[in-house]
Amino acid sequence: MKSQLAITLGKAICFASRFFNIGGGSAAPGLFALRIDPELVEGLIKKIPTNVVITGTNGKTTTARLIAHFARAHNLKVIRNHTGSNLERGIASTLIQNSRLHLEGVNLNFDLGIWELDEAAFNLVAPKVKPDVVIFLNVFRDQLDRYGEVDSVVKRWCETLKALPKTTKVLVNGDDSNTSKLDKCFPGKVLKFGVKDYQISGESISPKRVKKKLDYEAKDIKLRNLAGSSFTLYTPYSILHTNLPLPGVYHIYDAVAALACSSILFSDTPIHRYTNTLKTFTLKTFSPAFGRVEKFTFKPQGLNTFKPQDNYIFLIKNPAGTTQVFETIAPQLKSSDRLLLALNDNLADGTDVSWIWDAQFEKLPTTNYQLLTTCSGTRAYDLANRLKYAEFDPKTINTEPNLEKAFKQARKDLKGRLFILPTYTAMLELQKILVKMGIKKHYWASD
Repeated sequence: MKSQLAITLGKAICFASRFFNIGGGSAAPGLFALRIDPELVEGLIKKIPTNVVITGTNGKTTTARLIAHFARAHNLKVIRNHTGSNLERGIASTLIQNSRLHLEGVNLNFDLGIWELDEAAFNLVAPKVKPDVVIFLNVFRDQLDRYGEVDSVVKRWCETLKALPKTTKVLVNGDDSNTSKLDKCFPGKVLKFGVKDYQISGESISPKRVKKKLDYEAKDIKLRNLAGSSFTLYTPYSILHTNLPLPGVYHIYDAVAALACSSILFSDTPIHRYTNTLKTFTLKTFSPAFGRVEKFTFKPQGLNTFKPQDNYIFLIKNPAGTTQVFETIAPQLKSSDRLLLALNDNLADGTDVSWIWDAQFEKLPTTNYQLLTTCSGTRAYDLANRLKYAEFDPKTINTEPNLEKAFKQARKDLKGRLFILPTYTAMLELQKILVKMGIKKHYWASD
């Protein structure tokens, strides 16, 4: 009765949230439902036969989306917290929205659960999920006000691993010096993945110095700018030539992790089917999640002679991930393109924004031409100041804290492409603005 009451309340809150356009119901339903039944997540998730947990600083949503993409190739029904709400309340909200109440109890008709958990939530929620597979993508310095230093994060992960069932399969990034040592904490099966000729060390990706044994390794990397990349995946059982429609080395890590997880979950299917032979569920048909290399089009304001072009949204949130985004887009920027950067300091972003001084804004082109840039968000002026120290010409920097006004300004008389780089809550606000303008649909309406 307690769980049914909690689910009923959660469903009502979700309906009201969407009806009144307050939000997508990705957090509030679970937040209030858990007050009624603190064991709601543990009780509901038992009804799902197989569960995967993904944690790490960067790449959780893309990796989860890739695994779900492959799972549907097997006609499996997948449930996941696709909006990126990765605390326990986000898991609870997803379970609530997908639960069906009937006289005998609660029904959850799914084959596979894929759950993103943030670095701290993992320690609380993973033992409740009792996952079949756990993926550790990476660990960078991120939101020090919430997580503490990297060593503290890894230490807590290690303690949590000891509490998980020994039957759990654990996948760790073997190129990350921090996640790689997690194999010493878990008595069960630990497999490592990585990318040849690159090594994540501390805050950046650099040429690999130490040869490590990896169970799943991407080699022969070829980056094709914004079009994506290609690589050859070496596994214990096969060699797979892969084309990935996502740019950047960091997305190769996500893809390798997803393919490794899929080979564990669907061991009866040759791994090459995911990229070569399936007509519908291949990487070629994969589309990124909202805000993660998301493409969208619009007609430039004030210009009737230019055709709509692809514009991009890249989520930024910490020094390592942001620098990797800069490295990806910098070679592609043209004088006709524009940047819109949005920095918020809300709780979900991290209230300490000093990380922008460690992100390498200097990688963006500033000498060959004057790149028009708009700074927005609650800390727009901090952002503008950082750009000045990165040798951006102050005359090319426009500062507008109101994101809707900033977007309109950046869009006006645009002859090239607009690259939008927002932090998390700014990204959610941007989604609402794009929906309001009829450019795209609600982020929570698609998976």
